[in-house]
Amino acid sequence: MRGFMRDQDKQHRLEGPDAPATAELMRIFARHGFTSSEEPSDVADASAVAVTALGGALASAEIVLGCQARTGRCFFIRRNEAGEASGFIALLFLNALGFEALMYGRLSPDNPDLDQLTAPDERASAIYVWCLAGVSEADKRAVVRAVTEARRRAFPHVALFARPMSREGRMMTAALDAPSSGAAWLGWVPQAADSNKS
Repeated sequence: MRGFMRDQDKQHRLEGPDAPATAELMRIFARHGFTSSEEPSDVADASAVAVTALGGALASAEIVLGCQARTGRCFFIRRNEAGEASGFIALLFLNALGFEALMYGRLSPDNPDLDQLTAPDERASAIYVWCLAGVSEADKRAVVRAVTEARRRAFPHVALFARPMSREGRMMTAALDAPSSGAAWLGWVPQAADSNKS
């Protein structure tokens, strides 16, 4: 409940061209059990999920928290009824510089340049699915449903890029690439572009 209230408060504080879309993204994620967080303990718990589910950790906590502080919409965690981390979603909202860096192979997902990320109220030029994972089958479905629904309802007008390596990542990209997914554009990042798992 604390996370939901935090997200509701953020919706009221957002201003700028992406504010309505970001508010919708947070509502959709909350419906699937994901809340935005700036807490180091949440990032540490998500990194533990990544190690278990993906075989490798998310970027360092400092990097994740820096990206979250910059964009206000980067990191979302899901917890089960026992309060244990059971999934997470990490997105990079790229500004024009970040989009150009991605297109020319200069984006560094291991340590993103904060100048390439949007401010909370800045219009995103592209979204990069940085990393996502779920523990149980239900958590994995929640990850996929949250991202695909948010993509279609909150940010259908923004190019989305992913480099699917996990089962959840492949499920997400398959759902977004389906003929029924609408006009949302999905780009593929070459395998050599980074070492993170999405």
